[in-house]
Amino acid sequence: RSVALRGLVCASLSAAGFTGLSPSTGAAEPLSLKQPGWIASVAFSPDGKRLANACSDRTARLRDANSGDEIAVLTGHRDYVVAVGFAPDGKTLVTGSYDHTACLWDVGSSRLRSTLHGHRGAVMSVAFSPDGSALATSSLDTSVRLWSVDTGELRGTFRGHKSWVNSIAFSPDGAALISGSSDGTVKVWDVRAQRVKTTLRATDAEVRSVAISPDGKMLAAGIRYGIVKLWLDGKERAGFKGHESDVWSLAFTADGKTLISGDGDWDKPGQVKLWDARTGQLLATLEHTGEVLSVACSPDGRRVAAGSRDGTLKVWEVSTLLEGAR
Repeated sequence: RSVALRGLVCASLSAAGFTGLSPSTGAAEPLSLKQPGWIASVAFSPDGKRLANACSDRTARLRDANSGDEIAVLTGHRDYVVAVGFAPDGKTLVTGSYDHTACLWDVGSSRLRSTLHGHRGAVMSVAFSPDGSALATSSLDTSVRLWSVDTGELRGTFRGHKSWVNSIAFSPDGAALISGSSDGTVKVWDVRAQRVKTTLRATDAEVRSVAISPDGKMLAAGIRYGIVKLWLDGKERAGFKGHESDVWSLAFTADGKTLISGDGDWDKPGQVKLWDARTGQLLATLEHTGEVLSVACSPDGRRVAAGSRDGTLKVWEVSTLLEGAR
């Protein structure tokens, strides 16, 4: 998942090699790696073998998820890269950039497949449809665009937000697309009809991030000033102050039992928090070295990756921690 950025900040990820225990959380001490710039988006591949991160040095990077070793540096964008995502088959990676474009890359060869032009502002978030045939991109130009992955052709433009569209996610069945905006709303779009089905008034502030549970029943929004809101089957279930600072990124574990959130301000370290998605109970707090802008969970649910404004990427082994907290 990707985040909207205040002052252009960073997030990142890496993997493996966990040793020791953190006395404050009981979690395995995270692997920490430094990147050459701030990183705004992180993603695990569907098979859990690769990690990708976006970087402010205009690149995206692929890593081995077990060793943390860098596999490839993807170059071609002309400005900050702030969004990354793997296709469902793991063979294609998409990147979004402040140069107003999204790029599709072949993961195996690390070669650029195509560049998608059309947005009039930075591409802040990217999401593949569950069947891998379509790609959605959202932008500071207030629009969401839908593209054919095979041809790169524009399938449609979704308009309705009044400000930046910071985060998007497909429903598990691909029928709906969720978008969160700085206009304070979360919109649910009918993908086939290309129209708004529902508008949720989430806040008078800004929606920084959205996520949808694997069963499609629960929707989460990360909001400015530390608020997290949850909707179940379209009805608001909870709203609470989960963090001290803006909630830049959210992710559900693959089993849908845990919600992961990351926060931070430009002038102080952020935190990653793990919540019981059903009860809202705080299960664990993981400390970062900088403002947390992106979080991701491995497909097996065993690792949580987070990146921060200071260019540090951390990955925790959390399976034992979660088992002990429930």
